[in-house]
Order: sequence, then structure tokens, then C-alpha cells
Amino acid sequence: DSASLVPAGAVKVTPGHSSPDLALARAHGLPLLSVIGDDGTMCPPGGGWLQGVHRFVAREKVVAALAERGLYRGAQDHAMTLPMCRYRCPHPVPSMSPSRD
Repeated sequence: DSASLVPAGAVKVTPGHSSPDLALARAHGLPLLSVIGDDGTMCPPGGGWLQGVHRFVAREKVVAALAERGLYRGAQDHAMTLPMCRYRCPHPVPSMSPSRD
């Protein structure tokens, strides 16, 4: 019974950052958008109110906006794995990006 379902939170899906997220986005017909520019600032699809704001500052602003509305329930640490170049270069390798499909 769908009437008995209670929303428990949100899930962040970033199709350009991992294969599982890309598969989830494709399975649900989600648009593949770039929300962070090469300079680390937010692009228009990330929310007009955040456009041009550096990603770490934007994160603080989003948390503050959620808290202000009584919607922030906390954060949890999680392990993050960044694939590295097979040639041992010092840079992480982006997993996927909409422009490379």
C-alpha cells in the first residue's frame, strides 16, 4: 500500500561519478547534468541560487538551508574510492561523464 510509505530521506545520485549511479540514472530516465564546473563552482543546473559558488561553500549553504527549514537530519561519513590512472599518474580518473557516453 503506497499510502503507508513514509519518506525516510534523500539519496544523492551523481551519474558522472560512478558506474552504479550512472546505471541508476539510466534505469530511471534521469537527465545527466553537470552541476560543478571545471573550476569547482556550481553551474546553473545545480540551482540558480548556487551558481558561481565554490562546491565546498555550496555544500555549507545547502546544509544551512535544510537546517533552516527543519529538514536537516545529520550527515554520515562514508568511504570514498577514487580510481587512479593505470600509469600511476598523480591524478584521480573521472569514472564517467555524460559527454563521453
